[in-house]
Amino acid sequence: MPQLSLIFALALCAMTAAAESRTFDIYWIDVEGGAATLVVTPAGESMLVDTGWAVDGRDAKRIHAVIQQAGLKKIDALVLSHYHADHAGGLAALTKLIPVDRFYG
Repeated sequence: MPQLSLIFALALCAMTAAAESRTFDIYWIDVEGGAATLVVTPAGESMLVDTGWAVDGRDAKRIHAVIQQAGLKKIDALVLSHYHADHAGGLAALTKLIPVDRFYG
């Protein structure tokens, strides 16, 4: 039985260390004029604010690369601060690259 207790204690320590290693991450993405911002919570939920320009999908690709770097498979919430081309222009291209659960505009 002492071995079982030791295994349980080690497993508990490993789970606690993994939970503590999660951070609240903010990624600022240069979209040349506007600024797209990706927020990822310790629970892995994500929010993207703004999508940059529509210029040949350039900004959507930049945002998507950061989303992949963050290890995400979807955007939980996408927020457009306002409908100027430098903030909302990349929306159509980005939604072709990655799913979006909720949209707020």
